[in-house]
Amino acid sequence: MRSLLVSSYSIDELIEEIDSKIKRGFNPSLAFIYIAITYNISRLVEEVEKYPFLILGSTTVGEFYADKNSGVNDNEDSITCMLIEVNPQAIALKHLSLNGRAYYKTGQEIGEWAKEQFSDPTIVTLTSGLSFDSDDYVQGIFSCGISSVYGGVAGDDYRFKYTFVFSKENYTNHGIVALALDNSKIEAIGSCACGWMGIGKKDIVTKSYKNILHEIDNRPAVEFYKKYLQTTIDMPQTGREYPLQVITKNQTIYRVVTHINRDGSLVLGGHIEPKSMVRIAVPQGQSIMNYVDSSIRESIAQDSGFSPEVALVFSCASRKQVLGAFAKEEIEIAYKAVNCPLIGFFAYGEIGTSTREYGFHNITFVTLLLKEKGVL
Repeated sequence: MRSLLVSSYSIDELIEEIDSKIKRGFNPSLAFIYIAITYNISRLVEEVEKYPFLILGSTTVGEFYADKNSGVNDNEDSITCMLIEVNPQAIALKHLSLNGRAYYKTGQEIGEWAKEQFSDPTIVTLTSGLSFDSDDYVQGIFSCGISSVYGGVAGDDYRFKYTFVFSKENYTNHGIVALALDNSKIEAIGSCACGWMGIGKKDIVTKSYKNILHEIDNRPAVEFYKKYLQTTIDMPQTGREYPLQVITKNQTIYRVVTHINRDGSLVLGGHIEPKSMVRIAVPQGQSIMNYVDSSIRESIAQDSGFSPEVALVFSCASRKQVLGAFAKEEIEIAYKAVNCPLIGFFAYGEIGTSTREYGFHNITFVTLLLKEKGVL
């Protein structure tokens, strides 16, 4: 598996760079393209339609990449692309635009499709649409018996209007693109890192539905925030910096709060189950970056002899806000840990699991490491 990175500040420049690399003998079968919302997505899709390779793309809250030639780069308002040479028989792509809200069913459709392509698949998927229920979608994939699922939710630089994902055939502001990888030909190892810490007493969720948290300890959920923070609650900023730590029977996850409804209920960045335990969570300063390093190194260490060739990263946009100028340092830490070419973007939500537990996250740094089997 070989890769080349391209970074540009115009669609024309991107196409020129890709064409140049192909003319010089590089023969990609796959590309990831991450792009700021300010660009004309329709035109980009028209331009890349001519290429024979598969393309997964998304709008972002910032793009980043790293390799030996370019170093570590954290960009805004740019277009970042990774071209990958990999066995075309080991990959397959599907793009869907949703008219309704059958998110779980869509996940099932993608799961069944991936199993039709390969007996043992890993799925890399990107979702778009501010109302798209990525949590339901991922659970639908899990229902098909697929446990290795990674990806991210498209962003639009905090405009909160429209987000897009695309292939070379089309684009959508309410849908998905999904890449199936054949695990018999490509080794895929993932990791998830957070770094926020729950504080205070654990309280119980007494009423919730999907991503709407109505009551905690039989009181309006907003009172929980007022009680512990004792300050002006400015959503979504407060909800990003001080998300909820959610403790279920099997797992601890985190949920940012994006909005307060008039009835005092909270709109979260993902599902929350009734009877879950919750606490306010706080970031552990710059030390949250250490969790990224340890999560990646521990994942690699579990597979003796594994040496990744490509790293795909999906990092929460909230981490970028909390870390500020240190966000680039977190990418540098990840790059040193993976020691291979890396591409990623800041997302409105992260997908990452290999256990079929909760696979949809907030404030998380998700890494998927890939290595082609049997190729020297």
